[in-house]
Parts: sequence; C-alpha cells; structure tokens
Amino acid sequence: MGLSKPRLKSSLLRRLFVAASIRRWNDQACPVEFVELDKQAHKMVIAYLLARYEEQERGICIDWESLIKYFCFEFFARVVLTDIKPPVFHELQKHHQAELARYVMHELKKDLEEYEFFEEMQDYLRTSHSSVEIQILRAAHYYASKWEFDIIYHFNPHMYDVKNIKKIIDDEVEEHYHLRGIQKIVMFKNVSELVTMFGQLRFQKRWSQTPRVPATSVLGHTLCVAISAYFLSLDIGACEKMRINHFLCGLFHDLPEILTRDIISPIKRSVIGLDEHIKKIEEKAVKNKILSIVPPNIADDIIYFTQNEFGNRYKVECFTRVATSGEELIKNYNCNQYDPVYGEFLKICDQLSAFLEAKISITHGISSAELIDGAENIFKKCSQSIINGVDIGAIFRDFV
Repeated sequence: MGLSKPRLKSSLLRRLFVAASIRRWNDQACPVEFVELDKQAHKMVIAYLLARYEEQERGICIDWESLIKYFCFEFFARVVLTDIKPPVFHELQKHHQAELARYVMHELKKDLEEYEFFEEMQDYLRTSHSSVEIQILRAAHYYASKWEFDIIYHFNPHMYDVKNIKKIIDDEVEEHYHLRGIQKIVMFKNVSELVTMFGQLRFQKRWSQTPRVPATSVLGHTLCVAISAYFLSLDIGACEKMRINHFLCGLFHDLPEILTRDIISPIKRSVIGLDEHIKKIEEKAVKNKILSIVPPNIADDIIYFTQNEFGNRYKVECFTRVATSGEELIKNYNCNQYDPVYGEFLKICDQLSAFLEAKISITHGISSAELIDGAENIFKKCSQSIINGVDIGAIFRDFV
C-alpha cells in the first residue's frame, strides 16, 4: 500500500507563525511586546486549568476534543481577522457574525477543507453556542487579556482610556466567576502565580543566541507543536485519547523550562551526563513549584506530559508503561483505554516547529550560521519520516 500525504498544509503552518508577528495592544504604551501567538497559547493553558478544575471540583464532564477544536476555530479566525480591534470586532460579531464567518471560511478553505471538522467550524463561527467548553474558552480568553493588560496598567495607569479598558476587561472576567477555576485564580495567590508562571514563558525567546524574525517565544513554540501534533494525529489514525494527549503534551512539553530556562541542545549533547542531570533538576523544580499547588488530576497530567516527554508510552490501570517502538504502540495500544502518547511522533512535531522557526526567519532575510545549520540538521533527520503509512516528511520537503 502506498504512502498517504498529510493534510496539514505548509500554508496553514505559515499562518500560525504570522500570529507571532501580530502585535497586541499596539495603541498602548507597553513595557514589553505582546504578540497574538503567545496570547493564544496562554489562553489555551488557562482553558486547560479551568477545565480540569471543573472536572475535579464540580464533577463536570469536559469534551476535551471539542475544547481543542473550538480553540483552533477561534484562533484561526482571529489570525484572519487580525486587523479588527477587539471592541469593533465584538460589535461586528453582534450584527454580522454569519458574514464574518463566511469570509474566514473562504480564506481558510484551501488549508482546511480536507478535514472532517470543516463544516463544524463553519457552523461554530456562524452561530452562537454556550456549552461549558465555550464558557471555559471565553473565560480563558478574557483572563489572558487581563493578565496582559494588568502589566500595561501598572506600567502607566495615567494613559488615555486605560482605566476604562481595565474596568471592561475586569467585568468580562467577573462574568465567569461561576467557573470554579476562575474563583481559584482570583482567591488563591498560588493558583494565580501558576497562571503567571506559564505566562512568563512568553518572555523566554527561542534560539536566544541568534537574531530571528519573528522571534518566537517558548510559549508560542509549544502551541505550534500542539496544533501540528493534533492535526497530524488525525492523519496517522490516532484514537481520540491519543489525539487529545498529543495536543496537551505539545502544549506542556517545555513546561520545565519556566524553571531552568532553555538550555540549548548542543550544550546538552556535548557534556556527557548533562542532559540526564538537567532532567533531574527539572523534575525536582516541577515537583516543588507546580505539583505541590495543583489538584491531583492536573499533577498526574503534568507528570505524564513532561517526564520522558518524547517516549512512547501508555497506561494500564493508571500505571505508565513504555512501548518498545512507535509501531508497537500504534498496533497494540491505539485505543482510549490505554491513554497512549506516541512520543517519537511528538518529537517530529517539535522538530517541525523548530524547522519552521529557522526557515521562516531565513525567508524574511534574517539568517545566521546557527539557523542554517539548525534547519539543515532537522531536515536530514525528519524529511523522510513515515508514521503509520503517512509521509510526515512531506511537510518538511514542502518548505525547501
């Protein structure tokens, strides 16, 4: 049987990176630069926390795949409609929602029409819905905006209209106080600090030793890995639980870097035993700073997502097992009851995001030996990758 080509288009991936160049609050005096890709990644991390709190404390069943899909629908629409300021956008949504949706779907048709959810996305953007997943995404959206604007407000509270903008955002967050996670963030300092801890990954730049355009952050990178992993999981025939795990593992795989910063691969590889020692330091830091303050369901996830993040693994009665190969994992454990993670596949998605970071900067005319060598090395490793009969390497070859 011949290889099939992934439906994930290089043009869609380029759109994700456009979000790294979209400045937020560009009519305000900002002490740091806020970009759309980072805001969206922070929004999804907050949405994850809110969803887990709803499950843990109120026993509500969250449809995780719908939460992920709805997030992607909103993100892609925002990238298409980026030039519209939020107050104007919300006003237009009230009166021209269907027309805006039609425009977005027309713009994204070539990138997304092969996916099963294409019609669902059209319906989602065209009409208003109010499931718990949508409420969570709205609350996360407003809280991520509040987190940004609080920094701007404290930097210069006397600029024109900032008090009014702050009140509007605070009121929007207050409308979601019925969600247990929002209550926790507002009432408990350690939970709000957790949100800030994730937010600080916005300020850690990738490839920090070389100029790059756009200069993506660690947090933005994790979202690109998450979306690539989810979309490609649809192609490789991953079960629903594996697809969800791939998105969340992509989102959280660099979480320990909040606590250790991004130690570049050549250093890790050059000093014998260093990589292993770094892992131990990271695990200890995650345990002390994060696992100690979150409920058990979030702690279990973070351990599963960040320890041996690129290992092929599954669960039997809550105990983690390691598969001898990706082929064995797909053949024997590709069903929801095993909670599987195809770590080798995730590593390719991680490399894909790094490859794009280098290639897109080179295309923009900002190049260096590190970027050129980095892109070439990743291309050699990944351009012939085949996962479960799908030619994943084709995406890398599309960029050359």
